[in-house]
Formats: sequence, C-alpha cells, structure tokens
Amino acid sequence: MADRCPGGLGPGSRRLGRATGKDRDRCATRHLGTGAPRSRGAAGALACLLAAGLAAACEPTSTSPPTPTSSQSPPIARLAALPRPAVAETRAPTGAAQASNPLGLPAHPVKLDLGRRVFTFSDRMLAGAKLGSTLVLYAATVVGFEGDDLIIEGRGGPSYKVHPGYVVPVPDAPRLRPHEPVLTEWNGVMKHAVITRFVKDKMEVRYTDMDPRTPLAQLKGVRFVVQTEGLAPGNFAAWKDGETWRHVLLVSRLGGSPAEPGAVLTSLPSSSARWFALGYGGAALLADESALRPLPVKPRLKVGASVWAEWVGALRPAVVQSAEETGLYTVKFERAGRPVTVGWGLLTPPLDP
Repeated sequence: MADRCPGGLGPGSRRLGRATGKDRDRCATRHLGTGAPRSRGAAGALACLLAAGLAAACEPTSTSPPTPTSSQSPPIARLAALPRPAVAETRAPTGAAQASNPLGLPAHPVKLDLGRRVFTFSDRMLAGAKLGSTLVLYAATVVGFEGDDLIIEGRGGPSYKVHPGYVVPVPDAPRLRPHEPVLTEWNGVMKHAVITRFVKDKMEVRYTDMDPRTPLAQLKGVRFVVQTEGLAPGNFAAWKDGETWRHVLLVSRLGGSPAEPGAVLTSLPSSSARWFALGYGGAALLADESALRPLPVKPRLKVGASVWAEWVGALRPAVVQSAEETGLYTVKFERAGRPVTVGWGLLTPPLDP
C-alpha cells in the first residue's frame, strides 16, 4: 500500500516496528500535502489502528479466565455446597401422637399406677414404625402419664411416651407355681418360659421360645406374668391369613366387647374387634379377632399325636415324637427331615377351618 506508515506490519510480519519521529512527520506531511480525499486519510488511519491491534494480539496474554458475563452459565459448585433434595431428608416423627402411636391404634385407655412394670417397645423402634416393621417387647417401667399416653422410663436415654396399645402390663405380685407357663425376661427382652423350681430367692426357668439348647436360667428381680388360656396379651395365637395359619404374638385387643372381666372397651365397634400382634420376625400386624385361634399355653400331648407346629412363622402338620422335659416337645414335620424340639405355645392340636 502506498500510504502504509513506516513501522507498519507488512505481509508475514509478526511484530510492530518502532517508527522514528522523522518518519512520522514525513507521513503526516505527505497525507496533508497531497490533497488526498479525507476518506483516503481515514483509510490510512484505520490501517494503522488495525496494525496496532494485530501487534497486540501477538503479545503474550494472561492465562486468567475471563470474567463471566450475564450470558454465561455460573461456575459449577462443589457437590457438598449443593442443596439436598427434600426426599433425602429423613426426619423422625415430631408430633406427640405420631411418636407415641405410629400405627394409629384407636383409643385404648388403661389404668396403671406409677412405677408399674410393663413390656413395651423402645422409643427407637416406635419412631417411624409401620405395619410390617420389626418390633421387640422390652421390660420397662411406667414413670408418668400424659393424657392417655404412658410415660416410659428410657433405656439409657430420656423418658418417652407410649400409647397403651403398645404395652403388656405386668402384675406387681403374681402368684407363681412350678410348671406354670409365664412371660418373663431374657436380657431385658420379653420371653416365654416355664418355671421349673424355686432356688432360695430365685426362680429357675426354662425358656420355651428360644433355642432348646439354651440352659436353664435362675432369675431374680425380673418381671413375671402368669399366662392364662385364650386370646390374651403376651399369648401366642394362630392367625388365618388366606389359606395359611400363621403363628403370631398378641399384644393388645382393639375394640369389641370385653374379652374377660376388667377388659376395657375401645373406640372400635364390637363387629370390628381386632388385635395388634407381631408375626414372623416381629413384624407388626393387625388381625381380625374372627381370624384368630388361641394356642394352648400348656399343651398336654401324647407321643404319636398329630399336631400343628410353628416353622418359619407358619403352623405346619407334624407328629409328636417325645415329650422330653417340662415345656418342650420333639416333633417331626411331614415331608421333613430330622425331628425338631419346640416349646409350649409353638404347637397345637390341629385347628378347625
């Protein structure tokens, strides 16, 4: 280009040369003296500006990222800084009714004195419990009342409230005799047993709902409930679930007419009597009373008798092989292998449909 200023960039140039003051003056005089159109002078100036821009582009640049503009996406936050979705938050029930009565059992007023001993569920098990949840009855003590709820002394923690439907009361001074079936404790957990004998100030018992190889235990200062025949809290029962008779543990009766003198009516009508019970593995369930059959608490069975015995939560046909010791029977299941030993409450004569 004829009007290229000295020091400008030519083809293939990689840097801006330095123009002397004399060269700059000559360039300016030539543009002014030739009388060239102003548009041509503007073109020359533009060429100089473009040359300067290209030179700047060839200089080393900073590696810092550009400042985001409003049209750019914000930088990605660390995972820990992102808000958690609502479904990821696990909250324990906070309402008093939820905490003490997670299954929504109907009103079940019961009279108990302060200091009364009971079997009930821990606060951790009750928190968020639902039908099918695993529940275990523990020995506990009533230390107060709030409305219809009982306040239970905590196991190594604060006291908590329990709806009466989750409680099996324990008498203060039961009359105990040898060879009687009872509810008692094993490491604080409610268990079924038979009293074998008195040893000074202790009770010797054989547990009937545990491994038959469990040794006899001598207990002192623990809870005992003498079992009575029939549908009663703490007793085992057979529950007809479709075509299967299932083995369940009764906890509380809900509604209906009184089952025995002193029983308390609840808000359920007599035609809707049900039981809160625990099935295989302690699974919580509600069973219609019409579908329940009591299991004998102290069965008297002869060798060779046909029975139904508990196996994996269901009652299955079997034959009595022997009555080895108090509280235990050996039976052999149909189409099964070796005989097994089961305790009182885990077998019964065959039930009517």
